[in-house]
Amino acid sequence: MNKKIIVIIFVMFQVSALEAVENDVLKGRDVFMQKCMGCHGEAGEGKLTGQPNFKEGDAFFKSESVLIDIIREGKGVMPSFNGLLSDEEIRNVVVYIKTFL
Repeated sequence: MNKKIIVIIFVMFQVSALEAVENDVLKGRDVFMQKCMGCHGEAGEGKLTGQPNFKEGDAFFKSESVLIDIIREGKGVMPSFNGLLSDEEIRNVVVYIKTFL
């Protein structure tokens, strides 16, 4: 009986975690479409010369902390979004761009 309860609780936590990640992806998509799509393209293909192509894994193989720093501080011609996006919005964008591959 106790094992069944533990399994049920475990499954409930897993479902909650998946729903939270899905919600983060959707929020990240909204921010990406508003703030990033102009340069990075709707599908993350990179519209400008030198822009990373997220569909080819340019973001997938970088750690979340590296991507957060790039968005926060800017890199190359990409401007800083520090103060323009909240930490949560930046994290959600990172979660979203990781889905492109």
